[in-house]
Amino acid sequence: MTFAPPILSQAPGHPPEKATVSLSTLGDELILQVPDATDIPANWEVYPILGADPEDPDWQGQTQPTGIWDDASEEALKLNGIELRIPREALETYLNEEVELRYKFADESSLEPCSEPLMLCIET
Repeated sequence: MTFAPPILSQAPGHPPEKATVSLSTLGDELILQVPDATDIPANWEVYPILGADPEDPDWQGQTQPTGIWDDASEEALKLNGIELRIPREALETYLNEEVELRYKFADESSLEPCSEPLMLCIET
């Protein structure tokens, strides 16, 4: 499965392969969106990662569910517009450098697919 790169909420319209983040205007955290995809199951979790190796990332963030349980239908319902957050401190490590940003999934079977990378250029 191939998943589209993350989208930065604070930099709308950036190209899909590269974005520049200015720490001086960022605030406390970078917010990224997981593009809505039909092949993301509602019973997975997703989290952001930084680093070149998705199997052994330099940093990983908090997990968010990809769905919610619906008592009426007794099924998990897929969420759209999932947002993940990266604290400013995690990005400061890469000041004046480039780093790969991805989102990665986790499920009960230890399957952990990840997105295509978005190359972040971190500036002051």
